[in-house]
Amino acid sequence: MFYLLSIFFLVFAYLFLFAPGWLIRLSEWGNRLILTDHNAVLHRKFTGILLLCLGVAMFLVALKYQ
Repeated sequence: MFYLLSIFFLVFAYLFLFAPGWLIRLSEWGNRLILTDHNAVLHRKFTGILLLCLGVAMFLVALKYQ
């Protein structure tokens, strides 16, 4: 379970930090995701770093309790 969460967080961290155009396309396509929040896209670097930290932490927890 923690592996899936860590992969999810790491993928979205990458999108927030390096591919904001994809975020906009995903939000237009999904229109139900958190990505439609204007503030999340506006503060994409902070959100990306936060998701990156969460992803790494989840991965380390998964390795520890494997």
